[in-house]
Amino acid sequence: MIVLAIQDNAREMALLRDALSNFTNVPILVEHADRLSVALSCLAVRRFDLILLDLNLPDSAGLDTLARVQARAPELPVVILTAPNAEPVAMLAVQNGAQDYVLKGPYDGGAIGRALCTAVERKRLMTDLNERIAGQESRRVSLLEEYQAGLLELTENKAIISGELHLAAQAITETASRVLAVERASIWLFQEDRSTIQLQDLYESSTCQHSAGAVLQTDQFPSYLQALDREERALTALDAHLDSRTRERSSSSLTPCGGGARLDALIRHRGKTVGVLCHEHLGSPRTWTSHEMTVATSLAIMVTLAMESMERRESEKALRQAKERAEKASAAKNEFLASVSHEIRTPMNAIVGMADLLWETDLVPEQRKYLRIFRRAGGNLLNLINDILDLSKVEVGHLELESTEFDLSDLIEKAIEILALRANEKGLELACHISPDVPCTVIGDPHRLHQIILNLISNAIKFTDSGSVMVWVKPDPEVPSLGAIRFAVSDTGIGIPSDKLASIFESFTQAHASTTRMYGGTGLGLAISKRLAERMAGRIWVESTLGEGSTFHCCVRLAVPSSQTATHHNIPLDLHGIRALVVDDHAINRLILHESLAALGAEVTDTASGHDAIEEWRRAAESSRPYQLVLLDCRMPEMDGFHVAEEIKRADPSLGPTIVMLTSRHWADDIARTYDMGLGGYLIKPIRRSDLIQTISIAFDRAKGIQQTAGFASVASTTPTELKALRILLAEDSTDNQMLIRAYVKQTPYCLDIADHGAIAVERFKAGDYDLILMDMQMPVMNGYEATRAIRAWEHEHHLVPIQVIALTAQALKEDGVKIFDAGCDAHLTKPIKKHTLLEVLRACKGRHIS
Repeated sequence: MIVLAIQDNAREMALLRDALSNFTNVPILVEHADRLSVALSCLAVRRFDLILLDLNLPDSAGLDTLARVQARAPELPVVILTAPNAEPVAMLAVQNGAQDYVLKGPYDGGAIGRALCTAVERKRLMTDLNERIAGQESRRVSLLEEYQAGLLELTENKAIISGELHLAAQAITETASRVLAVERASIWLFQEDRSTIQLQDLYESSTCQHSAGAVLQTDQFPSYLQALDREERALTALDAHLDSRTRERSSSSLTPCGGGARLDALIRHRGKTVGVLCHEHLGSPRTWTSHEMTVATSLAIMVTLAMESMERRESEKALRQAKERAEKASAAKNEFLASVSHEIRTPMNAIVGMADLLWETDLVPEQRKYLRIFRRAGGNLLNLINDILDLSKVEVGHLELESTEFDLSDLIEKAIEILALRANEKGLELACHISPDVPCTVIGDPHRLHQIILNLISNAIKFTDSGSVMVWVKPDPEVPSLGAIRFAVSDTGIGIPSDKLASIFESFTQAHASTTRMYGGTGLGLAISKRLAERMAGRIWVESTLGEGSTFHCCVRLAVPSSQTATHHNIPLDLHGIRALVVDDHAINRLILHESLAALGAEVTDTASGHDAIEEWRRAAESSRPYQLVLLDCRMPEMDGFHVAEEIKRADPSLGPTIVMLTSRHWADDIARTYDMGLGGYLIKPIRRSDLIQTISIAFDRAKGIQQTAGFASVASTTPTELKALRILLAEDSTDNQMLIRAYVKQTPYCLDIADHGAIAVERFKAGDYDLILMDMQMPVMNGYEATRAIRAWEHEHHLVPIQVIALTAQALKEDGVKIFDAGCDAHLTKPIKKHTLLEVLRACKGRHIS
């Protein structure tokens, strides 16, 4: 051992040499340097095994001396030579990298020699350890870099993303073999019942080949399977032949291929172990690091992702196939409905049209009665066709809702007005209460909302033989939005059994089989209304008591203009200072009239009978604040409105109040009696807000002697625009419809030519000079679509201005309208065609030279 002793004291140096000369275990040769600079020069040119260092030298002192030596020779062990009183500094030197320290004389050669040998050995061990750690860190970094690169490749692999499992498995095994430096990598997946495990892919790095398809029975490996179930991430075996968990597979897979160490990462899917990703190191045993286990687990997750992608692809394929089947079924259904619509509407066009023409002729009363029934039956049949088509459109998603601004109160009142006559004929009280909190102007589809309201009220009237039908309109209490509206239609009819409350909203379904025979109807109205309400982000439901009546509730979501509030428009009638008395035995009518008059500024009192009304009027008349306005229901029990009016007039014939009579049944007689008694006016129930305002205004003016004619003057007839004598070509294969159209234009100056099918129409168009073509779209030989395209092609070829072509179709679906315009038609009329509708269209036509 060659030692460089750095010591400035020659005596101490001599003692040290003598002591070391007696150490015979290892020969120690001591070289001496008395200054640090000399020592550093020696270290630059000579090789030493150890440095024996005195920290206090002439040219350096303390720990700085140690630092300078270590900087010049970091690979050499350093032992500090120190005096007993400087031992703490020596200990600091050991903490800063020195191997040991020895005390100055007297010197024990054996102790010093052993200390020097120990220092050399410790330095060697530390160097080896550092090199081993550096190597492991280098391998770890290399593994991490390989893993990151491999993972990036896998995340961009189209097979994993698209779910092509066999290609994804090949990519994963190749990456696993490369990243973990194993000779074999394989993916095994359990069958559903875990009775077998199947090889998805095996990659062998020596041959760069893949194989798959092998199947193993799992009952041959019970210990292995139990071990997999116990593990959370991966199963490792230093030597798979000796490990109790894996040696079961020695004969089947380990021995034939020379398997040694194994690292099997669990493949999990939906919380269950569904397979393993196996890494096999052939030949010698191998210790698997935690980093390698982490990498293997991450690669197993890539298998899970590939499986999920495969399931998603299969689900999308199944959905796509189901969608295609549904679209084919929908197309077949639409085609069937279009065909049925055409086959029914074509003769209906002749039936309804001829009935309308016959109504315009001179008929005896009995004939007119029969014809009325005839026309009503035709209208009912046409409504049925429209309901079926509406239901079909909703079910296949082809029904589109409008979004227009409209007056909600006006729409509801118009629906009430349409059905008022039917209610009056049955002697039913029909009333509507609209909450003041409901917005007046809303945005939505007024036609479809009108259809829902008509269906609900019509049903209520149909199934109610006596009593009343009440309509309530208020904000939806369950949805805090200004446009959320709830409609409730209550009746006192036959009611619905509790077990039928849900089924009545199904197509062609009524509560009882006898319902159709007794009351009529098809069971489509509620089904359509339910679907329309759902399209308006709402719902419909019913509450009912058998024999007592039903209440149908309908909620819809409408938009409200940004400037809209929940108040109605200002109405140009000021009743401030007016005391009004409302007399009606029906509580809802009193509430409606009370709110309406109060909204106009009146001070309102209401009573439920004629006797109470007389008493109230007398009390007010005797006070200083008599009633100026009285609204009387003309038909009340015990004492009707006319008797009340007579009592009031008899008691105060000169300065009595303005009296307005409210009538419903037998309204013609009631109106005549109202005028005979000289009352202020009349209102026919159900009462519209606008009619109430107008009637009260006229009644007050009449009481003041002002004659008001607004709203009653006949509208001056306008001189019709002279009709141009158009030349019209009608392409229609039905002789009945030919006759009908000819009858429609009989009293006009139009000239009509007829073609029995599309081919004849094309030839006549080429040979003639027509202003307009009425083109039936369903004809033999050549249909209307083909004929229109042929005409447009002829016009284009000969540079002609396009003639106006109006399609006549019995198909009322939206798709048919698109096909019609795509064929080149300018407009279309849906059969059955009304006379006035056709004549209006023809009147609007100016001839072929104006588009």
